[in-house]
Amino acid sequence: MKILLAAGVFYPDVGGPAIHVVKIAERLFKEGFRPIVVSYGDDLENRQFPFKIKRISRKYPKSLQWLFYFFVVLKEALNSRVIYAFDPTAAGIPACIVSCLLRKPFMIRIGGDPIWEREAEMGRRVMPITTYYEQGLYKQDKPILFKIIKILLKHADVVVFYNQFWREFYNKYFDLPLDKIRVVKNPVFRRENANPNLPEDPIIIFAGRFITYKNLPLVLNAFDNVRGKLGKGKLLLIGKGPEINKLLNLKKSLSSEQYIEFLESLPQEKLFEKIKESSIAIGPALSEFNPNFILESLSFGKPVILSKGHGLSVDLPDEFIFDPLNQKNLENKLEHLLQKENYRKAVETVGSIDMNQTWNKVLDFHLKLITEIL
Repeated sequence: MKILLAAGVFYPDVGGPAIHVVKIAERLFKEGFRPIVVSYGDDLENRQFPFKIKRISRKYPKSLQWLFYFFVVLKEALNSRVIYAFDPTAAGIPACIVSCLLRKPFMIRIGGDPIWEREAEMGRRVMPITTYYEQGLYKQDKPILFKIIKILLKHADVVVFYNQFWREFYNKYFDLPLDKIRVVKNPVFRRENANPNLPEDPIIIFAGRFITYKNLPLVLNAFDNVRGKLGKGKLLLIGKGPEINKLLNLKKSLSSEQYIEFLESLPQEKLFEKIKESSIAIGPALSEFNPNFILESLSFGKPVILSKGHGLSVDLPDEFIFDPLNQKNLENKLEHLLQKENYRKAVETVGSIDMNQTWNKVLDFHLKLITEIL
C-alpha cells in the first residue's frame, strides 16, 4: 500500500522536519507499506534508503522547482492511498492541489508559521510571533498566502502539531476546527548524563540557521560582555544562512573575537559530538518553537538557555528561560550558569527532567493516524 510523503526538506538536510520524514518513512516501510518521499534538495552522498525518494534540485529557479515538484507529486499520487505533507507552503500547497484533483485523503504536519517566519527572517518584522499576530500584521504583509493556507487547512483531513501552542494558534487565527487537529510531542529522551564539573573554558553552543529572527547579534554581544567580566567561556555557532557576513563582521568588532567560532552545518552525528563537548546550549530566537537542537542538547544532559514562549515539549525551570528582547537578562543567565556550583545544580536539574517521549511513541502515533485515515 503506497503512502506519499510530501516533504520540503529531507536528508541530508538537518533539523526536526527532515528527521521526522526519514523516521516515519522507515517505520511505514517496516510495517509493510510502500512509502515514497518527494522532496526538494540534492544528495551528493547518494545515501541509500529502503524506500523510494524523488528529489527536486534546488539548482533550478524557485518557480521551476515548484512546478517540477507539483508534477512529481501528481504522478506518484495516482496510485497512493494517502498524501501526507510536512509543511504548509513549498510541499503543502502542491500536495493539497493534487489531493483535491485526485480526491485523495490529505494529511499535513505543521511545525510553524511561514508568514511570520518570512517577515522576521527578512528583518522586516523583528518581533515575537504573538505580537505580530495580535497586531494583525499578517493580513497586511501576506494576505494572499494567509488565505491560501486557510483554504489548504480547510481541505485537510487531519492536521498534526507538536504542541498546544500551535493547536490554539491555528484555531484562533486560521479558523482550523479543533476536531481536525492532532497533537503529538516531538521526541525527547535521555541519551546520557552530562559531567557536572564546569570546564575552565566552557563552550556555549548554538546550532541552526543564521537568520534575523534567530537573534544571534544579541548572543554575540551578550557573550562578549560576559566573557569580559568573567574571563572565561567560548562561543560556538554552527549553521549557515543569509546573516553570516553580518555576524562575522560583528565578531571582528568584539574584544572576545578569538573566543567566538563559526562552523558550517554538520551532519547529526558530528553535531552530537559538538554538543557533548559543550557545556551550555542556547536557543535565542525571538520566537522559538520546540527547537530540535535544544531537545538534543537536553538528551545529552546539557543545561540550556532558551527564549521564553518556546513551546518546548518538556518543562524547563525559570533559570533556563530568558527574554529575547533583553540582552542584560541573557547576560545574567549566562553568568549564573558559568558559576561552578550553579552549573552543577543545573546539570542535576536536567537529569531530573521527565524525558520519555521516544521515537517509538511518536511513530506509533503516526502509524495509527495513517491507519485511521485509510
